[in-house]
Amino acid sequence: MFATPFPALRTPARAAWLLCLVIPLGFGALALILGQDANWDLRNYHWYNPYRFLTGRLATDLGASTPYNPLLDVPLYLGGTLLPAKVFSFLLGCIHGLNYVLLYLLARAVLTPVVEPRRTWAAVAIALCGVIGGGHIGLVGTSFHDNVVSLAIIGAMILVVRAPEDVFAGKSWSGYARVGAAGTLLGLGVGLKLPTITFAVGLCFAFLLVAGTFWRRMFLAFWFGIGIIAGMAASCGFWMLHLWQEYQNPIFPYFNNVFKSPLGLQSGNRDVAYVPKTFLAAITFPLSFSFDSHKVGEADFRDFRILAAYLVLLATPVILWLRRARETAPVVGRLAARYVIAACALSFAVWVPLFGIYRYIIPLEMLAPLTVVAVIGLWPVAVQTRALAAGAILLVVTVTARPGDWIRLPAWTEKMVEVSAPPLPDPAHTMILMVGLEPLSYVIPSLPPEMPVVRLQGYFTDPKDDTGMNRLIRERLAAHQGSFYLLSAAWDHDVAVAVLPQFGLSADFSACERVVTNLQPPPDEAMRITLCPVTRTGPAPEHP
Repeated sequence: MFATPFPALRTPARAAWLLCLVIPLGFGALALILGQDANWDLRNYHWYNPYRFLTGRLATDLGASTPYNPLLDVPLYLGGTLLPAKVFSFLLGCIHGLNYVLLYLLARAVLTPVVEPRRTWAAVAIALCGVIGGGHIGLVGTSFHDNVVSLAIIGAMILVVRAPEDVFAGKSWSGYARVGAAGTLLGLGVGLKLPTITFAVGLCFAFLLVAGTFWRRMFLAFWFGIGIIAGMAASCGFWMLHLWQEYQNPIFPYFNNVFKSPLGLQSGNRDVAYVPKTFLAAITFPLSFSFDSHKVGEADFRDFRILAAYLVLLATPVILWLRRARETAPVVGRLAARYVIAACALSFAVWVPLFGIYRYIIPLEMLAPLTVVAVIGLWPVAVQTRALAAGAILLVVTVTARPGDWIRLPAWTEKMVEVSAPPLPDPAHTMILMVGLEPLSYVIPSLPPEMPVVRLQGYFTDPKDDTGMNRLIRERLAAHQGSFYLLSAAWDHDVAVAVLPQFGLSADFSACERVVTNLQPPPDEAMRITLCPVTRTGPAPEHP
């Protein structure tokens, strides 16, 4: 389908596998070039949650950050603690670069009708285009993990499309076992990061749209779904059980309108700020967010890969109708191509009303170039025309991409997280309080471990709410016999002044001592972090 870029090369397969080694190392180097990660989520829970889990603080601290599954962040915390920041970031970048290897294998599986060496070089081009998108490059070397769980998504697709005849028309036991294994792999990723559920739905229901008898399709989707449940049970079953025991909601604080935990508000608690509000906005969403990235997140970037796949899909019915009587040589495996197309389209369709946050579809950005090739490969037009069209689109989306920046430090520090906190007089009898929206939980691992932490107010709790969480907070405060210190940022000062009296407390802001961290450098006075002594002013007012 694509002309060979290195016609004199006698061993393209060896060169391709060498690239599978070199490119991940190149992404490790890219992580060093881009700079040290300091993103909001790292400061909010990626650093604190594994610390809390590993040190047995699940029953000690209350509401310090969102209680996500800490398992995926355990290697992050251990690696970031034990290794220099540059070494760990390089390794993290290499892991992110492994997406290239899996995309290459997936592309080869889809391009089975293409003769060698064109098949090899086409797969290389597609995979490379997939990993250098504006969204993905911005995440290289960061702790978001969207380009880590992508390995489970792409890996699951490989298991399916490497043997499409076996899956869709072969022996039942063999095909079902394969899709069950694929579902289990994907389920592991979903359990580690729940927003991956959009791909679980897409990849599962894609079986209904590809080939085979009605019952064959139903059973393929069924066994894939069983695999997803098994994978989720393995990677997050323990955490969902913990959340159920503590909050009566296995995904607390989300969808509490369904689970109705008495500790939280009876609402979904989902961030729907980026979800399109109308049908017209939804169907034009790829066009709008491709030219304005702030419609799908806080970062400024540009990438047209998903838009290109969307437009190619929209054009397909017209092309099929205009060329309906023409037969052409296949350049993609029809079953493999149809599955990839259906899985990506359905995943996107689920993501739009559920999240609308671009980071969650970074795997789809990676898969978009292959989707473009798979769709064009099914068009009933000349092979050369298809090759030129696909190549031109991949070239355009590559040269027009602009990487995003989800907050990086201007200079590297020795460790991933460095915190210097003032000594407190009696840590064994001190409780740390938190208010406001600034992500400060990353400071907690550097404080004396005997001090419990209680968040009085934040994204999911507020003193005015009549919830079990607020009653539990008041019980904790009443039972504490020692001193209190407030951990807060300067821009949350007014929030602290308003919140503390609602618990019968007052902070002495004239006696605050500064907490210095590498993630919020000293010149940034608006983000200045302090520990301030807090005293009781009387009994905490009863909630009406």
